[in-house]
Amino acid sequence: MTVRAVMDEILSDKPFYESSGGGVTLSGGEPALSKDFAQEILEQCKNHRLHTAIETCGEVPWESLEALLPFTDLIMMDIKQFDSGKHQLATGQPNDRILSNARRLALSGKTIVFRTPVVPSVNDKEEEIMQIATFVRELIELRNSSHQNGTGDIMYELLAFHKLAVGKYPSLGLDYKAHDVEPPTKERMTALLDAARRCGIDASVR
Repeated sequence: MTVRAVMDEILSDKPFYESSGGGVTLSGGEPALSKDFAQEILEQCKNHRLHTAIETCGEVPWESLEALLPFTDLIMMDIKQFDSGKHQLATGQPNDRILSNARRLALSGKTIVFRTPVVPSVNDKEEEIMQIATFVRELIELRNSSHQNGTGDIMYELLAFHKLAVGKYPSLGLDYKAHDVEPPTKERMTALLDAARRCGIDASVR
């Protein structure tokens, strides 16, 4: 699709954004991998006074994220593991660049929601969540110590694993490797939330 075609679709819902207080989120995949396309869409949205957000895994060159920041109101970024070795086992990539980008985003002044998708047997131990929550607390402290004016909030959310994508994989000819993984219970999510809050941040569950 062209930028114009996307904007026609977006602007057809402008009355809904205005009445709901919502806006436009570029999700994915990874929007920063299509930096120029994403930047133009976000810029057009801001020209029409629409609230903008991006969802990112952070595993992209900093320059790709930085280019989107002037036109982005809210950033939602996953931190799946703090330990780089465990992150590589779970995702196939270390997390050094992700954590580096998180620090740079903290200094950007933008409103950020750091999120951890909680997957049983992957990252559902209290100590793993506490490592991430402690890192988020350090990012909040980093932002506060930078003495920037008009900075947005930094928040932390836990997202429970679900199986909503189970039907999509066969249609794409892919093997769904999480067939035997069950969503975490409410009790488990509450325990992980309590663990995150013990690290000194006001976390939430979604």
